[in-house]
Amino acid sequence: MRISLILLAFTLSVSAADTSLFLTLQSRSPSGKTALVKEQWLPSRTAIIVCDMWDLHHCKNAVTREGEMAPRFNEVLEKARKDGVLIIHAPSACMKPYEGTPARERAKSAPAAARLPDKIGEWCKQIPAEELAVYPLDQTDGGEDDDLAEHAAWAKELEAKGLNPKAPWTKQIDTLRIDQQKDAISDSGVEIWNLLESKNIDNVILMGVHLNMCVSGRPFGLRQMAKNGKHVVLMRDMTDTMYNPARWPFVSHVRGTELFIQHVEKLICPTITSDQLIGGQPFAFSPATAGRKRLQIILLGDSTTEASIPKKLASDEPQIEDTLRILLAANSDLPPCDVYNEGVSGEYIRRLIDTRYDKAVKTKPQADYIFIRYGLNDQAKVKDFKTQFPKDFKELLARLRKDHPNAMLIPMTAIPYALNNLHEDINALIKQVAAEEKLTLFDIAPRYLAELKKNPDGLNYRRFPLSKIPENLRAFATPYIQPEAEPKVVVLDNRLDGVFGHLPGWAGDRHPNIAGYNVIADETAKWLAPVIRKAQTQKN
Repeated sequence: MRISLILLAFTLSVSAADTSLFLTLQSRSPSGKTALVKEQWLPSRTAIIVCDMWDLHHCKNAVTREGEMAPRFNEVLEKARKDGVLIIHAPSACMKPYEGTPARERAKSAPAAARLPDKIGEWCKQIPAEELAVYPLDQTDGGEDDDLAEHAAWAKELEAKGLNPKAPWTKQIDTLRIDQQKDAISDSGVEIWNLLESKNIDNVILMGVHLNMCVSGRPFGLRQMAKNGKHVVLMRDMTDTMYNPARWPFVSHVRGTELFIQHVEKLICPTITSDQLIGGQPFAFSPATAGRKRLQIILLGDSTTEASIPKKLASDEPQIEDTLRILLAANSDLPPCDVYNEGVSGEYIRRLIDTRYDKAVKTKPQADYIFIRYGLNDQAKVKDFKTQFPKDFKELLARLRKDHPNAMLIPMTAIPYALNNLHEDINALIKQVAAEEKLTLFDIAPRYLAELKKNPDGLNYRRFPLSKIPENLRAFATPYIQPEAEPKVVVLDNRLDGVFGHLPGWAGDRHPNIAGYNVIADETAKWLAPVIRKAQTQKN
């Protein structure tokens, strides 16, 4: 009986030690499409590196956000440690308080690895996969997002404590418990690599701050782990960025962090979330950390709003919603704006109301301005268009008034596809609805037509059936073929006009290219800027 009990205890012990971590890794294609992969990791082959979760920071907002995240962060560490994951605390430039402790000695005493990667002790600011990509954030100002007056007061407070206001950190934040019997402490890329190799650890989870700087670039950061063969992931809800919304791309701080996470998922490594270890929901910062209030703008419409082809073929370039936001930000007297593009190809008003409205529009943050541009698909798909289209339009307006009661609703005219196709019948109905509903019309058609007169085919992309291209010329089309039921050659500009321009209908697809969407965004910004100024003046 005693032998049986010993065997049972041993079996349970082994089972507990070998219990896998079940993780769902998220990565992205170059166009931004997410891909999920389920994996099982052995805790004994896994480490968590806690990057620069300092006690203080020169940016007061960064301290606030870290303090809000830290309790959940510690829950993750406690659960992972219990499961058998190695926890490595890496508060850079703060080793002095930990010298002589078991956790610090554990890192220092790790035997030298048989393979020590070149420059593992140095910062890594870029890996080859990032070389041709557009860096998602302008962090050249250091990423400070404090109010200037509050920042100055914070610097004086740090000085009064005898700290360097530019680098006030002295240790890791106390909220994160360090288990001296199990954990390790180091800020050295060499020491951490030796430690990982000595324990046969292949899987590494990075958590901490700040993603666009230390978490990605430190000697023990994402780039070094990825390029040197570790199976590394970022815990994307347990991180933050150093990003100032007053800098490009002029998005909120939260959105800036999301953009850098997407950069990581495309080009560096996959990500996971904390709920995969401890349950519940992924962590999200509270509204208290959101910063300056931002105007909310929603774009509703069809394919001439969505811009699906430019998004697919030029995903790194600013799209219509980005261009509008950036143009508005160029006006220093305007408040910051968020722009949500809810256009969908092939959509008409009735379809929006019946299928997507509750999810795509009703759930959006309370809007300040909503642009509505429909008519092209309505004319093709709605029976008794002249009667039904105005009814559908008014029904949409009624729902928008209910769900976004403070929003200015802005009907837009349809854009002319060509010099001889002005959609005057559609636009006449839109103007009628605007007048009857006592709404201010935004007539985009004249500006778009003026640009078409300069270059009739300069604002549309080329989308042409491969079957209509002569066999002897198809080699030129090869890089631009989009695999569909009927493969098409899709080009965003005129680069192939010299080869295929003689083919009937080569430039017949009149959907806007990036140049066309830039015209729409530019005219929208010019129209909206004085409207916002007037509203701000009246509010003040």
